[in-house]
Amino acid sequence: MQRTGRGARAATRVQLDHDYLPADLSLLADTSRLADETLRRTGRLDAVVLCAGVLATVPEWTAENLERAFVLNYLSRYLLARRLLPDLTAAPSGRLVLVANAGTYRDTLDLDDLQYRRRRPGLAVSGRTQFGNDLLAVELAERVAGTRVQVTCVDPGLARTGVFLNARGPGRPLRTLALLVQQIAAAEPDIAASAPAWLAQDPEAANAGGRFWTRGPREKPIPARAQRPDRRAALWAASEDLVTAHLQSAHP
Repeated sequence: MQRTGRGARAATRVQLDHDYLPADLSLLADTSRLADETLRRTGRLDAVVLCAGVLATVPEWTAENLERAFVLNYLSRYLLARRLLPDLTAAPSGRLVLVANAGTYRDTLDLDDLQYRRRRPGLAVSGRTQFGNDLLAVELAERVAGTRVQVTCVDPGLARTGVFLNARGPGRPLRTLALLVQQIAAAEPDIAASAPAWLAQDPEAANAGGRFWTRGPREKPIPARAQRPDRRAALWAASEDLVTAHLQSAHP
C-alpha cells in the first residue's frame, strides 16, 4: 500500500507508458478491485511483484474484521496471486515475485488465530506474515510447476524507505534506534529493488523459479519449516476460505 501522493509522484518518474492504480491492500474488497482494474487495462501480464507491507508489533483490525498486518503483508498477496495467475500463465514467461524476508522468520503462524485476537503484541504480529509468504512462495511454485510461470521469494535487505517511520506499535526509543541503524547500514531503494527487478524481468533469471533470493542477487536456502506440505496446505486452505468472496472478477 502506498500513499496516493507518493505513488503518483513515483509514477511520473517512470519513463515508459504506465498506469497508476492506487489501492488499500489492507482491504480485500479494494485488493479485488485492483485485480479487476489491472486485468481490465492489460492485454498481457508478464510479471507481478508483490511488495506492499507494514512493520507492526501491535495487532489492528480493519473494517472487514481482519488483522491489518496479516492482510497487507500476506493475504492481499495470496488474493492477487490467485486472481492474476491465469494471465501470468498465458504469458510467454510469467514471473511472480514475492518481496518478503525469504526464510528469515521462524514459524509463529497460529492457524487457529490468524486474526491475532488471542496472542500478545510483539514482533510475531509481522513475523508470522513473513513466514506466511515463505509458505506461499513454496506452495505456489509447486502448483505452477510445468507451466511457463516461475514464482520466487526475495529478501531485498534493509533499505532507506519509510518502513520504520510508518511502523505500527514500536515506541519512540526503539523507532529512533531503528532509524539510526537504517541510516548507517541500509541501501538506497534502487539498490534494494535490483534483486526483485532482476527476478521480474531479466532473461538470466529465467530459471530462478522455486527458489529464495536476496540482494546481489544471491540464492538463499529455503528452510525446512517453509517446505512442510502440511503447513503449506493448511495455510492455503485457510486463505482460500478468507478470500472466497473475492476470487471471481466483478467485471468480466
